[in-house]
Amino acid sequence: MTDINAQNLPPQVGLQLAAQEAARLGEALVLAVRQSNLGLVEQLVAPGSAAGWSVRLFGLGLLRLDLRLDDPREQGQLKPYDLQIEPGVALLELGVIQPLAVGEVTAQAERPHLTRLFGSSLVLCQVPDSEYGWLLEEVLPVNATGQLNPADATDAKIIEVHQGKLGLPLRLEKLSPVENIFLARMQSQAGRFNLEELYNAARLWQDFRERSAPDELEQVDSSPPAEWAAGVEYLITLFDYHQADMDEVSQLYAIKTESLADKARELAFTLRVTQFDDRYSIHPDPVGHYRALFGELGINPKRDEKLLEAQRKNIFDSIEVPPDDDTFFGPR
Repeated sequence: MTDINAQNLPPQVGLQLAAQEAARLGEALVLAVRQSNLGLVEQLVAPGSAAGWSVRLFGLGLLRLDLRLDDPREQGQLKPYDLQIEPGVALLELGVIQPLAVGEVTAQAERPHLTRLFGSSLVLCQVPDSEYGWLLEEVLPVNATGQLNPADATDAKIIEVHQGKLGLPLRLEKLSPVENIFLARMQSQAGRFNLEELYNAARLWQDFRERSAPDELEQVDSSPPAEWAAGVEYLITLFDYHQADMDEVSQLYAIKTESLADKARELAFTLRVTQFDDRYSIHPDPVGHYRALFGELGINPKRDEKLLEAQRKNIFDSIEVPPDDDTFFGPR
């Protein structure tokens, strides 16, 4: 483990040691995913990060796809080749490196021996107590100078999965009944919810359970899981500016509209959410800057209890929901 802040080392030496550990983490991650060692991968990802949610929801399915380990051109050659590092954070780039053909040497004299075919990037956060001193935050399916090519079979599948047009098998044994229902239903609506929205939905449900008292959880667990699952999808739909019709969502989950309204209100009130809540929405709060500015000026930007109570009663029915936003929020 390398803690560059805890050692009496020159800064440059400390960064070099941290860089070596980051590269070792990258090698260990690729090997663990290649060998389907889920237990080891779980030790290498940061809890609550995009990578952490990916592993919890999909096991190794998304990591394997984003690392391109099933691409026939990879052939076991994916390795770390470049690192950008600052104290606390690093971007480790992976690549498949192959010799240039003889006829290409002259044309690329500046790199006469090797060429990088493709690769991914690992966003790392420094965690001194971890085995390598780093944990994985996110896998980016491209490296710094690359981009996804829709004409490429592997890239096309990566794009479809991140856009939510192609679902991945869920890790059912790790998920609660409520999570199983809303994640499966959201994935079944191809292209409506992207991966980030699925993570936000799972995070919303987890946060709700953590904020509920034990006696409240008993009541939650005694209700039909489909009602809570519908409430989660309904709120995520509102957070992300999609059109949300209670009757349609109720029919999708085979529940009563009144039950959906009750569950959505309870979720919203317990979590004290607004429609532009940055915990669960892929869109920024359009007035967030002004709320922060008011705070700096000593003005309390928080909404009062009357408005919170109104949200409990009406959810967000008083707020106009714009038409569906088809913007692509997956990798580019």
